Amino acid sequence: MAILAGKPYRSVAKADSTVVSRQEIFGGTVMVRAQAANSVYAPQTDTLPAPPLTIDLLPGAADPIVPGSLIFEWGGQTYIDRSGVLFRSLNTATNAGVAVGQIDYAARKATLQTYPAEQASPVNRLACLTSNGGFSTTDLYFRTPGAPLRPASLQVTVVRADTSEIVTGSADLNGNVTGGGIIHGTVDAQTGIVSLRFNTDPDDQAGVTSVPVIAVLVTYNAIVQTSMPMSADLLGLDPVRLPADGRVPIYREGDVLVIHHTAEHEVVPVAGQTVTFDRAYQADVEVVDGKGVPMSPAQYSTDREAGTLKWADPVRLVDAEDNMLTPPLTIRERVEHMTVCTEVQITGAVSFGSPLPWNLPADETMVSSAVTWGDLQARVYRWFTQQTWNQGAPNWGDTPIGNATTAQYNQLNYPIEITNMGAIAGKWALVFTSATSFNVVEQQLGVIATGNISADCAPINPATSVPYFTIRAAGWGTGWASGNAVRFNTDACLGPMWVVRTVISGQGTVDDDKLKLQIRGDAD
Repeated sequence: MAILAGKPYRSVAKADSTVVSRQEIFGGTVMVRAQAANSVYAPQTDTLPAPPLTIDLLPGAADPIVPGSLIFEWGGQTYIDRSGVLFRSLNTATNAGVAVGQIDYAARKATLQTYPAEQASPVNRLACLTSNGGFSTTDLYFRTPGAPLRPASLQVTVVRADTSEIVTGSADLNGNVTGGGIIHGTVDAQTGIVSLRFNTDPDDQAGVTSVPVIAVLVTYNAIVQTSMPMSADLLGLDPVRLPADGRVPIYREGDVLVIHHTAEHEVVPVAGQTVTFDRAYQADVEVVDGKGVPMSPAQYSTDREAGTLKWADPVRLVDAEDNMLTPPLTIRERVEHMTVCTEVQITGAVSFGSPLPWNLPADETMVSSAVTWGDLQARVYRWFTQQTWNQGAPNWGDTPIGNATTAQYNQLNYPIEITNMGAIAGKWALVFTSATSFNVVEQQLGVIATGNISADCAPINPATSVPYFTIRAAGWGTGWASGNAVRFNTDACLGPMWVVRTVISGQGTVDDDKLKLQIRGDAD
């Protein structure tokens, strides 16, 4: 201690502090949880599903269980094995039960997904058979009981020996069988021979990736086609001309083909406007609404050679019966090209002898076969008269019954007028109900009109809105009486055709299967 100026000097310790701010940086997200000080906890209840229960059925055995041989009791219930699935509560009347689990034949274990709670009773095996050979297989060869098979109709179901998983495979149109990643093989539809391999790699020939399946549980189903001969009386022709399976090719070399494409253009009609298409020489042009209802043809005009459509001015969105259409409107314009088939391949490819005038999309263009008849024309023939017409047994033959009438019709100066548009193939009778009036009768249509010798007779064909025929009033002579009849026949300008369609029995595969016929012709 030092003394200064007579006063002692005292040393006092002093601590200095400095506040330094420090910040900690986190690389992720910081989550802070807090709760109110007055929070009160209440009991919470949560229900958890019971885990699957596995039962070791044969702890002292090493051989797999034979499928279908297992029956055991546990917890007051009897369990039965069916193709790897365990059932309980079987109904003795219907043989139906409740599926509650699966069985692993190779591991000799049963797995229950549903089971009674708090059961301590032992498992009582009532029946169980094991096998020490032939239990599983990795290859399968067999032949179906019948052939030929319907293409793509074979289905195969197997049960894996390692996981008890049920796997299903099916055949395609080319005869390749695949399914579940382990089924690979082929089926010959003509002979019914099936060859299958079960592995995860279809290119594995050494069996490294083979998957064993339970042999006794392999099942399959297929449709066997049988051709039945048709009666010649029913067909109207000798069935020897038809193939044995009833299938007739629709395309042959030298046949006439019609290649056609329909393009659609959604439009908003503007009065007086002309719509020009990307191509010309359309075979048909029509306008339909959103429901497919055609628009009235009076609301537009077309120039098919130029490829244009012109809206009326004013234009109304109505159909032929003046009902309002439902937008949007779509123009459908179709082009067609007739040509001769030069080659037909088994793959379905068809070659034809002339180039197409348009560049048509392959995925939308269609090919139709055409039946040609040559030159055809409507006509009237077999004209004769009868004094008496028997209403109960009318004479639709081509020769008169009884005497002819004294009165006649002057066909030389006033021949019966008939057109290709209105004529049908029919047998007609003009049956007089008085000295001047008569009924117009057709064999299939019945009485369709009435007539009078003082006026032209021209009954309208409702399908074409033109007369079936026209008989001029000036050609009728006098002397007609009630009960007299005039008989004659008419032919249409259409050739006779009979369409026979064969539908193979079985489950339908498509919903829009349909057939369309179109009458085509050229006029000089």
